[in-house]
Amino acid sequence: MSFALVNGSAFAVHVLLACSAAELIATRVWGETSIGVLALLFQGSLLVWTATRYDRRADGHPTSQGEGQESR
Repeated sequence: MSFALVNGSAFAVHVLLACSAAELIATRVWGETSIGVLALLFQGSLLVWTATRYDRRADGHPTSQGEGQESR
């Protein structure tokens, strides 16, 4: 649940900023890199980080489908 909440919130903030503060998002930081690009990079890294945490937590708890079966 926290995976969806964190990433959904980040996406919602990004979309709201893009819709309501387009000039802010388009502000160039250096070269062709804008605040919007940096926000997308942050959002992508947040997605990977939370997915990794979720995957590690899921690996710690065995599922009912694979319990007790030997690997072939």
